[in-house]
Amino acid sequence: MIALLQILAATCLADSPPAKPKIQADHTAYEAITGESADEEKTVWDDFYKERHHIFGKEPVSFLKDNIEMIPRGKAFVPAMGEGRNALYLAKRGFEVDGNDISEVAVDKTLAEAKTAHVTLQTTVADLNKYNYPENHYDLIVVSLFYQKSLLPRFKKALKKGGFILFYNRVDTHDKETKTSPDDFLVKPAELKESMKDFQIKTYREYVDQGFHVVGLLARKP
Repeated sequence: MIALLQILAATCLADSPPAKPKIQADHTAYEAITGESADEEKTVWDDFYKERHHIFGKEPVSFLKDNIEMIPRGKAFVPAMGEGRNALYLAKRGFEVDGNDISEVAVDKTLAEAKTAHVTLQTTVADLNKYNYPENHYDLIVVSLFYQKSLLPRFKKALKKGGFILFYNRVDTHDKETKTSPDDFLVKPAELKESMKDFQIKTYREYVDQGFHVVGLLARKP
């Protein structure tokens, strides 16, 4: 099993998409042997982050940078933050940040970067399905390269009235050659618009970023 996990992590490239067939074969073998989903298994994500550093770069996602001036400073939550590039960016911009990831390796990397950057943020290692979401607490939630529709009601409740939620996600173009991580959490075109129709959508954009089709959405809780 360890060998399978190492093979899976080694195939994920930081700067360019790997060939899909090798990842798909390793993924299938892992699930067949363990009976578990590699996409949700904590150890898979730990090994993924052990093998690679700054997988998606050190800069925050473009959509966050482009819209940051629209968002008042306050309490921010970054679920599934990975190595913390968006969480660290918000902390540097004056937000009080809570960051979460299922991978302890990823959280440790974020804390090391925070120390180097002389910023503070609170972190937790937890499965978001079991996370204790405070209600009416955050001024901003940033959901980047992660999507689970069942969690949207919890994110919405965690926002204060007038708070913002920002999404940046890969769009499912049915291109099977562009997998970059154990789960790319793809969304369908216009899926986010439909899911957030009860909020005030401030910015919506589908575009190509670093060679990938992505969607960005910024919405405000009424």
